[in-house]
Amino acid sequence: MKNYEPVRGTQDYLPRQMQQRQYIASVIESVYTQNGFLKIKTPILEDINLMLGSDGGDNVKLMFKVLKRGEKLDLSKPNLSVLDVSDLALRYDLTVPLARFYANNQNFLPTPFKAFQLDEAFRADRPQRGRLRQFTQCDIDILGDKSINAEIELLVCAGQALTSLGFKDFVFKINNRKILNQIIINNGFNKNQCEHICVILDKYDKIGYEGVQSEMIMNNFDPANTESLIQTIIDIKDNGFSALSKYIEDNEDISNTKKIIECVNELSNNLYTICFDISIIRGQGYYTDSVFEVYLDGFNGACGGGGRYNDMIGKITKQNCPAVGFSLGFERLYSIIAENDVCMFDKNRLAAINNADDNFVDVKRYADSQKKDYVVAILPKSNNLGHQLQLLKANCFSHFVIFGNNEISKLC
Repeated sequence: MKNYEPVRGTQDYLPRQMQQRQYIASVIESVYTQNGFLKIKTPILEDINLMLGSDGGDNVKLMFKVLKRGEKLDLSKPNLSVLDVSDLALRYDLTVPLARFYANNQNFLPTPFKAFQLDEAFRADRPQRGRLRQFTQCDIDILGDKSINAEIELLVCAGQALTSLGFKDFVFKINNRKILNQIIINNGFNKNQCEHICVILDKYDKIGYEGVQSEMIMNNFDPANTESLIQTIIDIKDNGFSALSKYIEDNEDISNTKKIIECVNELSNNLYTICFDISIIRGQGYYTDSVFEVYLDGFNGACGGGGRYNDMIGKITKQNCPAVGFSLGFERLYSIIAENDVCMFDKNRLAAINNADDNFVDVKRYADSQKKDYVVAILPKSNNLGHQLQLLKANCFSHFVIFGNNEISKLC
């Protein structure tokens, strides 16, 4: 028996589902556009060397690699490496392609450059609710602004997008990699170990602190230092800035984090909040300063995240360029909205139903005459009209009319 299911980790979308997805995308795009962000598009394929060298943490391990083509693919060699057989990869996020895009086009772009992308990315991840192998990301980024004004603008803009979609009382959580790195170093680790430790600490919400401790010890980190670090993080997570002062002196990174929180809360109009959380880490190694995530009712986990990645573009261009971005988890937003069966389709979608013996020219003229008030589809009448109307309602039609009668009725 043939299997018509989509490949695992991918999904088909029915018309009603697509209406919901298009509505979400249109709201987000409208908010980003109104805030002065410029839409760009990058290819789904990137050079594999760029992707492998991107400091993307575990996402690099989940990257789909593309085989070389034609004569370039030689499988006869012994002990073949990834680079022997692959030269391209599917992008695993939109940040690395943005860095390459900016390096290639910066002479044609304003400074600072405020960009947004709504596009697909790919990861060989374990599929679950809100996590697919082919998924849509919604990114806003500000390149060329080293001030915390960029963080404030991104978070408020993302907050506006979420409130425009009907979400309420959600919470942004913010941390700073430099603060975390200092805590790691003060617990006996060296600077070169910080990135690896951050990748492990980022798994805390999935495996808990006991799992984090076990993985650190498995990676040959000192058990005493590991225990001390975890206890320090637990204390700061429970008690915030007041506990943080016990472990490191007040500095610019702490002051900046407090200022971001103060400004975002002031601009939120009490529709959402932001707070400090030392456990917000983000697994990607390219983050350098602020990191943040957003949490919504209806989903157990972050529904978006981002941070500052000041070094990424410089690695490509050899010229420093400050950068910060935020990505809304489109699939997670969609899963919340779809599970609540929120109706988001056009309220004026008309099915013009005609009989087989009707003059189609007259039918088409009638349908065209209704387009000032409706989106109109001409459809032949089914033998089972009741079932046909049920399917039309399920697929986003709000009204129907039987040609000849011409009395438009609402689909109840």
